[in-house]
Amino acid sequence: MKSTSRRQFLKTAAVATGGLMAIRAAAWDFPNVEVAITPPLAVFEYPQVQLLEGILQQQLENNHKVYLNLDEDGLLKPFRQRQGMAAPGPDMGGWYDNGDDFNSQSNFHGFIPGHTFGQYVSGLARTYAVTGSKPTQAKVQRLVRGFAETVEPTGKFYVDYRLPGYTFDKTCCGLIDAHEFAQDPIALDVLKRATEAVLPHLPEKALSRAEQEARPHKSIAFTWDETYTLPENFFLAYRRSGDKRYLEVAKRFIYHEYYDALAENHNVLPGKHAYSHVNTFSSAMQAYLVLGDDKYLRAATNGLRMVHEQTYATGGWGPNEGFVEPGKGLLAASLKSTRSSFETPCGAYGQFKITRYLLRTTRDSRYGDSMERVLYNTIAGAKPMQADGTTFYYSDYNNDNGKKVYYKDKWPCCSGTFPQLTADYGISAYYPGDEGIYINLFIPSKVSWSQNRTPCTITQKTSYPRRIRRNCTSTSPVLKPSRCTCEFRLGQMRRAECPSTERKWRPRLSPVSF
Repeated sequence: MKSTSRRQFLKTAAVATGGLMAIRAAAWDFPNVEVAITPPLAVFEYPQVQLLEGILQQQLENNHKVYLNLDEDGLLKPFRQRQGMAAPGPDMGGWYDNGDDFNSQSNFHGFIPGHTFGQYVSGLARTYAVTGSKPTQAKVQRLVRGFAETVEPTGKFYVDYRLPGYTFDKTCCGLIDAHEFAQDPIALDVLKRATEAVLPHLPEKALSRAEQEARPHKSIAFTWDETYTLPENFFLAYRRSGDKRYLEVAKRFIYHEYYDALAENHNVLPGKHAYSHVNTFSSAMQAYLVLGDDKYLRAATNGLRMVHEQTYATGGWGPNEGFVEPGKGLLAASLKSTRSSFETPCGAYGQFKITRYLLRTTRDSRYGDSMERVLYNTIAGAKPMQADGTTFYYSDYNNDNGKKVYYKDKWPCCSGTFPQLTADYGISAYYPGDEGIYINLFIPSKVSWSQNRTPCTITQKTSYPRRIRRNCTSTSPVLKPSRCTCEFRLGQMRRAECPSTERKWRPRLSPVSF
C-alpha cells in the first residue's frame, strides 16, 4: 500500500497472500467451555505479531533480558521461608522480601513477600510465546516446579499475610499463562492445589477497602487487599481448564456493589484506589463474556468513561493513586500538590486490558484512541527496568519542574505489570474479525494470519507519532493475490472529513469507527 495520512481511512485493501508464520502450538486444546458472549473481534496469538525495530521492541527486549536472568532461588525464597523450607539464594529486596520492619508510613521493605512472582512468570510465559526463546520456556517451567513444592493444603504461606487476594490473583495469572503460553504440563494441577490453599484465607466475598477497615485488622495495611480483582483470572482459569470450581469462585468475588452502581451510571470512583478499580473493569468484562449479563458491560463502559472524565492530557489518571471528585478542579490542583501523578506501568497495563476488551466487544475506535494516548504519553517513556529491581513507578506531572525518576523501593507492583504489558504490545495492535483485520495501533510490526484459509502478512513501517505518515506493505510468494478487508482506526475524525468512508456502522458508533 502507499503511505497514507494517520487519520485517513482505507476501507478495503487488497492484501496479497503472504507466508504465514508457523504458530507455536498451545499446550493442548482448550476444553469445550460454554460462554455467553463471543466478541466480534478476536485476539491474535502472541507469535502471530512481531514487533519491529523501535522503542517498543527495545522495551520488550530489555524486560526479557532482566527477567530471564533473575535468580530463581531468590524468586522462590519468600515462599520457601514461609513454609519453613530451606531457602537458599539472595534476598530480592524491597517489597518482595519477608521482613519484620515494614511500616506503612515510612518503610515498605517486606510489604508483600513474593507478591509479583506470578506476574514475572506470566510476563516470561507471554514473552516466550512472542519470541520462541527455549531458555525462557525452560525458566517458566522450573519456576512452576519450584513453586509447586511450596504449596500445601492449609495455605501456611498466607498466615498473617497482608494481601492474600492481591498476591494470589497474580499467582493465578502466572500459572494459567504458564499453562497456555509456555506449555507447562503441571501448571493447572499446581493452580488447583494453590487455589484450595488460599481460599480459607480469603473473605466470603469481594470487600472494598471501607469494608475491610470496618472489620478487625492488625494494621491499616491489612485493609488494602484487592479481592475485587480476582474474578478475571478465575474466569480465565475456568475457560482454560474447564473446571467449574473456578467459575464458582469467580462469581463469589464479583464486585456487585461497584458494578451495580456503575451500571446505573452512578459515579462511585471518587476516593477509591485508582489502579485496582480500573483493573476490576476487566473482571466485569469477563463476567459479561462468560455469564452474558449486560449489566457488567454497562459497568465497564460507564466506569471507563468516568475515568476519562478525570484524566490528564497524557491519558494518565489517579493522582496519589486515588480518584478525585470530578468538576471541582482537583485534578488540576494535583499538578501543584503531588509528584505521584500516575502509577504508570500498572495503570497502563490496566488501561490496555480494559480498552482491548471494549474495543473487541464494541468495535468503537475511541477505545483504541484511549490505548494509544496512554501508550505514547506514559508507558513508552518509562525508564527501563533494572536488574536489581529498580523500577519506574510514578509519572510526575507537577508544574514545578516535574522529573522522571525511579521509585525508592525495589520490586514494587509496577515491576510485575511492566513485563506483562510489553509482551502484550503486539496483540494490542491488530484484531482479526470474520471479514478481515482491524489495525488499531500504528507501530513498527508484522502480523501474519490466515484469512479464508489464505495466508496473509501485513508489515507496518512507521516512525509514528514523530511523523504522522505510515507505510503498510504485504508480501506474497504466489502470483494471484487474495483480497480481505483492512480496517484502520479512524479515531475522532468525522466522516465528512473522510469522504472515502463508505462502511455503514450502527448509529451509536458514528463517527468513532474504523
